[in-house]
Parts: sequence; C-alpha cells; structure tokens
Amino acid sequence: MTESQLELESKLLEVLTPEYIEPLIKFLRMVRRLDELGILDSLNDLLSNEVIEDLAKNLLTTNVIRLLNDYDKVLSIIAKLTEPQVREGLEKVLDLIGAMGNVGLLDTLRDMLGDPEVISELVHTLINENTMYLLTNLGTLLEFMARIRCCAYVASLNAAREVSVDGKSVIETLNEILRDNDARRGLRFLLLAAKYLGKQLAESEIK
Repeated sequence: MTESQLELESKLLEVLTPEYIEPLIKFLRMVRRLDELGILDSLNDLLSNEVIEDLAKNLLTTNVIRLLNDYDKVLSIIAKLTEPQVREGLEKVLDLIGAMGNVGLLDTLRDMLGDPEVISELVHTLINENTMYLLTNLGTLLEFMARIRCCAYVASLNAAREVSVDGKSVIETLNEILRDNDARRGLRFLLLAAKYLGKQLAESEIK
C-alpha cells in the first residue's frame, strides 16, 4: 500500500466517526430530497457554460461593480429612506408625481424638455443679466414686499373701485387726494419709484 493510499484511508477513518457520521447522513438525505424534487437537475442546467457566461456578463458590469464598491453609501441611503419623516415625504412626492402623470402634466413637460429649441429658449429666458440681478437682490425684494401686506393692496383696489363710481369729477378727486396724507404718501412713493425706474432705463440705454 502506497503512502497516498494510507493517507486517504486515515482521512476516511477520521471522517467515519460518530461525530461526523450523523451530519453526513443528514446531508446525504437532503441531497437525495433535492434530487427527488428535480432541484439538482435545475441547478445542473443553470451551471452550463452558456448560463454562466450570461450571468457573468449581467453581473460583472460597470454599474454593478460601482455599486459593490459603494455599498456602504447605498446602505446609508437605504437606512435614511426608512426614517419616518423621510419616508412620509417621499410618499408625498411620489403621490404628487402620480397626480401630475394622471392629468398629463408629465407628458407635457417631457415633450417640452425633449425639444432642444424649447430648452434653448428657456435657458435664454431664465439665465440672463436681469434674472441674476433679481436673484442677487431677492432678499431685499422679499423684505420690501413683506412690509406691505396683501390686505393693503386689496383694500386699495376696493377703495379705488368705489371712488370710480361715485360720480365725482377728476378735479374733485384730485383735490381730495392732495388733501389726504395717506394719498400723498402713496403718490410720493409711486413718483420716486418711477424716477428710479427711469434712471435705470436710461443707464441700460447708455450701455
């Protein structure tokens, strides 16, 4: 008996001990059950060269490899999405997208944004010197608008409508306005705004 045969016999004797026999029997029973169910045949077919090649092509792609390299970040994002507030917000966004799709708004946006000419016009309209100036001074503009309440505009329009049907002449109306402190204050504001606007228009014409 050669040395290799002796080594093989020694390993078999080591395995064929009560400690290993019972788990080995369970394993063999499980394999037999899988064979009876046809699972082993299916696995055998799946392990064919063609299937393995297709599986490798699908799995070993740039996106999958990038995903595996960044799996920590992916898990962090998934964990963030499971937070109650984030999940509720995401559900609302999805509901909104669904509603936009139901009324055809998404189709309209897709058609608009899919046209290079429309995108070009949109870019030229939104991204210009005036828009940048407005965005730069947006805080100041909002602060000014916040000082004048919307109810003041509504009250002014209602008052103007009532005055327009009171039957008074223009001269009488002007006399009343010039004697009213609030009217003079509003008129002065409009005149100063018109002066500043004219100055800006003149400067833009010079440029």
